[in-house]
Amino acid sequence: MSLSTSDAADRLDASRRHLQRALRVTAPAPAGAGARSASADFAAEALRVWWSRHPLRVGSEAAIEVANAVLRPVAQRHPLGLVAGAVLAGGLLVWSRPWRWADRPGLVTGLCRQLVHEVVAQGWPQGLAARASEKT
Repeated sequence: MSLSTSDAADRLDASRRHLQRALRVTAPAPAGAGARSASADFAAEALRVWWSRHPLRVGSEAAIEVANAVLRPVAQRHPLGLVAGAVLAGGLLVWSRPWRWADRPGLVTGLCRQLVHEVVAQGWPQGLAARASEKT
């Protein structure tokens, strides 16, 4: 039984159409995904508002601008020197072990207290319910 070229071309076109339809189909969202994404959006917004009022925000933005102004020309002229500096900075970071600073109770408690205050100030239960109803 031999197939003609037109039959093979028809089968190929049908196969391509079938694949295109299969790729266009999106999987349904799992149950409860809307509530999780709404709560994640709400938490991200609370974090964004908290950071916009934080006193270190202005200093960090200024430091970023200065670093861009200073490091951009260095990166263009001496890229390997910049990589070596990054290795040294990483080594100092590992040597200083800043992740151990987080076990200080006052630091973690103060940060968590500020974040919880922002969430409550934005109307956590009502805002979360409103965002969840918007998503569905």
